[in-house]
Amino acid sequence: MKHKLFEDWGLKLGSVVFAILIWFLITNLNDPVVQYRINNVKVKLVNTNVVTDKGQTYEVLDNTNVIDTVTITGPRTVIDALDEGNVVATADFNDLTLQNTVQIKLSTNKYNSQIESIKGTIENVQLNIENLQTKILALKTVTSGTVTEGYTIGEITADENQVRISGPESIINQVVRAEVNVPVTGFSQDIITDADIVLMNADGEVISSSSITSNISKVRVKVELLQTKSVGMTFTTTGTPADGYEATGVITCEPETVLVAGRSAILQNLETITVEEPINITGQAGDMMTLVDISESMPTGVELADESFEGQVSVTVKIDKTTTRLIQLDPAEIQLLNVPEGYTVEITDPTGKYNVTIEGLSDRIEAIDVSKIIASADLEDILDQEDTVGDHYHVTLTFEYEDAQLKVNTPVQIWMKLNST
Repeated sequence: MKHKLFEDWGLKLGSVVFAILIWFLITNLNDPVVQYRINNVKVKLVNTNVVTDKGQTYEVLDNTNVIDTVTITGPRTVIDALDEGNVVATADFNDLTLQNTVQIKLSTNKYNSQIESIKGTIENVQLNIENLQTKILALKTVTSGTVTEGYTIGEITADENQVRISGPESIINQVVRAEVNVPVTGFSQDIITDADIVLMNADGEVISSSSITSNISKVRVKVELLQTKSVGMTFTTTGTPADGYEATGVITCEPETVLVAGRSAILQNLETITVEEPINITGQAGDMMTLVDISESMPTGVELADESFEGQVSVTVKIDKTTTRLIQLDPAEIQLLNVPEGYTVEITDPTGKYNVTIEGLSDRIEAIDVSKIIASADLEDILDQEDTVGDHYHVTLTFEYEDAQLKVNTPVQIWMKLNST
């Protein structure tokens, strides 16, 4: 038997190898082993609370939570039954290493035991792990662009005035302000919009990171647009200049007009800004120049439109020297007012005419028509007068010219007698 068993052993071995080869060929011809490649496979991160429960946050580095290519090797009949949805890639944070990496485990959700191999181009998810930090920032609303000519930006209001952000300590520490930007170019009516919140560092650079979370990402903003108009200013004075000087009534200012803003219904009837606080010219001997703040004199609903203008205007009150002029007054021209009932009045001064020296600005004094000067004596309280000589009374005259009281250099007093009727 031993002789027969090893007789022609080479032929027998060749028969076995040939049989195996035939089986292999038949098998591969009917169901060959093939490869299937899937691109951009997203890795599912599980048990992330291992990090977050410690008050920490994580960030995936270099996009390592996406596998560029996963290659599956197996029988054609199995491979043909698979698609992208059958590939499962997970990274369990329970497997987190000291190097902050997590191994990626690949499988399929069907025929997994019949697959010869499944490999990806990367094996680990790389993480940056930091302490979680939260910060509350005031929201600043800004505008960009230029509104339609003749309009300016008024009040800006937002539904929210602060935002709360959380994220890695190293990133959150860089954020110093949060703002929303509303484009206004070409607008001439109020703007209401939902604007994105932008986070910025100290250099004004935008900080954008998927690891930052916030309680709100947008805010509703209303930008009021107001019409503009150039208007002049009106000033008043109080007090009396130094002796020998008088205000001319001319008040100039620089700038002559200011740009104001408001609703069109308000501006259409506004021609001048009346400054409420009068300018005190007491004791001034010559032109007075002063700075006046007009910002407090804006009418309701009106505001200064130029942001660079703080409301200070330079005002000049013209004050000139006065001159005198001598005129003569006939007693017959004196008007007697409020004569006591039951009396007649007799002017007893023997001078015949009264010399009156009037004082004022030279151009006004010279232009006075003497015939239009009204001289009067008010006798309403004359009977109560103690400065009398018998039945003669001393009365001071007043002088008016075209509804304005003349300044008389020396008071003019006359004597008169009251006769009972």
